[in-house]
Amino acid sequence: MKQYIFKYALLLGAVALWSCEPKVDEFTPSTGTADFSKFIAIGDSYTAGYTDGALGRRGQEESFSAILGKQLMYVGSDSYNQPFVLSESSVGSTQLQPGVFNGYYELNIVDGSLKPQPTVGDANIFGEQVASAENQNYGVPGAKLIHLLAEGFGNPAAGVGNYNPFYTRFMSQPMASVLGDALAAQASFISLWAGNNDVLAYAMAGGEGDAITDPAIFAGAYSQALTALVANGAKGVLGNIPAVETIPFFNTVPYNALPLDQATADMLNAAYTDYNAAADANGLPRIEFSAGANALVIADESWPLMGIRQIKADEKFLLTLPTDKIANEGWGTQVPVPAEYVLDATELAAIATATAEYNVTIKSLSEQHGFAHADLNMKMKELSTTGIIIDGHTYTGAFVTGGVFSLDGIHATGRGSAIIANAFIDAINAKFDASIPRANINDYNMVEFP
Repeated sequence: MKQYIFKYALLLGAVALWSCEPKVDEFTPSTGTADFSKFIAIGDSYTAGYTDGALGRRGQEESFSAILGKQLMYVGSDSYNQPFVLSESSVGSTQLQPGVFNGYYELNIVDGSLKPQPTVGDANIFGEQVASAENQNYGVPGAKLIHLLAEGFGNPAAGVGNYNPFYTRFMSQPMASVLGDALAAQASFISLWAGNNDVLAYAMAGGEGDAITDPAIFAGAYSQALTALVANGAKGVLGNIPAVETIPFFNTVPYNALPLDQATADMLNAAYTDYNAAADANGLPRIEFSAGANALVIADESWPLMGIRQIKADEKFLLTLPTDKIANEGWGTQVPVPAEYVLDATELAAIATATAEYNVTIKSLSEQHGFAHADLNMKMKELSTTGIIIDGHTYTGAFVTGGVFSLDGIHATGRGSAIIANAFIDAINAKFDASIPRANINDYNMVEFP
């Protein structure tokens, strides 16, 4: 009898345990107060799917906009059509030699270490004609905000350097504008992430190229674009501009990238005896070396002593700095590093000021027009400081190993794009009381190792 009582007690216990198991509610997608039936994405290279230094089918399929478009299909979006590259290759904006453009960067073993190396791209991609009334991606690599409003932005008749061949591929007609083509799509919901190149073009040239867009001009153009886009009642989400310090292109090569032994340091100090005497006489910092890691000597036209000095700890080298010249040609010691590879304190301050003002504009206009606001600046800061843990894997802003940034040091990997898409999704859900499922990060790629 006792054994039956015991078995009955076990059965009751099992039933009790079963009844106490937590119930997991199924996720039910919902549109909230937004209409996602016709989604379009407008922007620059991030929206287009540029990655690893080039535009190709792989990057297009794993762009944040494509991932966002896929997730919006759970809440009523019918499709997400893109102006796909027809070639099996890719093409970037850098010429390896006259008429020969780079393709995707790949990791290769060079001099015993892994380094990104460009493949040869397919320039025929620029000549593709893939305009379609069904297009939903209006991302143009290299475009500044004002370019999106410019008629003839893709017109080859303007002459080399005066038009954008990435837009030429899918423009509706030679004097079209990106904004005009986007308006013709009659979207119900829009993502707009533009303005990155308004500081990046300047920053990526070490402050020696295009000027930073005046924040007042930026604000006027952004307001004009958004006013036109919402005229038919569309809603959407705006992305803001990340700080350049959070991007590996600007924080991978350290300021003190010059290792020296004491004998070499002594030799270099002797070579700068006259310089240092003049520096002392004028109350300026000396150029000095010691055993260990040393700051490199850079060119600085504004510097009152010979136009050269050592880089400061809070200044930046660009990823494009040819580090082999440090070891083999005396760059940073006998030869100052050219200014095109450096962002000095003044340039960084100008970039930070403009970025902050752009972001005030974007936030203000998102509130004015009832758009969601995706804080990509904060997301990139999080990646570059603490990192983000997803499914047990830590993603950071580190070059190559962080999982987020591709081999060009600017654009995202597939998983980086998924993280960005989820930031947009979170903002949309919060603003419109929607329930759009987040993308599964593990469905997408990171940097490929040989």
